[in-house]
Amino acid sequence: MKSLRAEVFRAKWLVLGVAGAFFLITLPLELWAQGSPQATAAASQGALVGFIYGADMKTPVEKAVVKIRNLTDGKEYASEPTDATGLYRLQGVKEGRYILGVSTAAGDFNFEYEIFIKGNEVGKLSLALKPGNASTLSQEEEGKEKRKPFFLTPLGIAIIIVASGVAIYGTYKLLEELGVISPVKK
Repeated sequence: MKSLRAEVFRAKWLVLGVAGAFFLITLPLELWAQGSPQATAAASQGALVGFIYGADMKTPVEKAVVKIRNLTDGKEYASEPTDATGLYRLQGVKEGRYILGVSTAAGDFNFEYEIFIKGNEVGKLSLALKPGNASTLSQEEEGKEKRKPFFLTPLGIAIIIVASGVAIYGTYKLLEELGVISPVKK
């Protein structure tokens, strides 16, 4: 009887020892897999760099400050003033969607679109500042009118209406003929 009690007691300690060892082994691995808060925060940070130009899209703007605001939490980031070449840098920016503005001695310029900063990546955006609005430097022609898709023009809409009418009439005639077919009637 004494040996049975010793075996049961030993089995309880064995189970507790195995469970404790498992807990101690998995706990540090879980903390190690999560990483330190500083490493996790640094991994989700990105940067934005580029140049600021004047209205002629060639002359660099000196001492301009680029500012971005996170659309989710409202946190703002500001660059150091641009150098003689118009270069700006925003580093350590949390990943997310932002709106962009530029402050210069000539005034403030706000952009009507949003940008997305990705963690561990550097976005490149050069800007030209024009009085009344600000624009990105791109290959697009500003005066060119966008063309409507064909089926949104009056002719396209008419073709859709005629095709729908023909399809409905054809279906009606087909069903009308099928109703006459019968083994009893001729």
